Amino acid sequence: MPIALAPVLDTAAAAPLRLAMRTAIDAGQSITLDASPVERIGQACLQVLAATEAAADLAGLDFRVVGASPAFADMATLAALDTLLAA
Repeated sequence: MPIALAPVLDTAAAAPLRLAMRTAIDAGQSITLDASPVERIGQACLQVLAATEAAADLAGLDFRVVGASPAFADMATLAALDTLLAA
């Protein structure tokens, strides 16, 4: 079951997001994130998600973002993190 991302993923949300993603990776859990609720996402959270994608790959775990909202897709594209959309 996908984990729904918060509507606002700003700088303040980056540390808790990183902790949640790191905990899942450390537990050997594959990650599927539902990005449909995202209304705003900043660079810090995009970096956390890109790092999570890389860590999951290294650990042999699946990492996917599904249902990317237009705001999520636009910011991922602007930040040249299109791999998050294809993951």
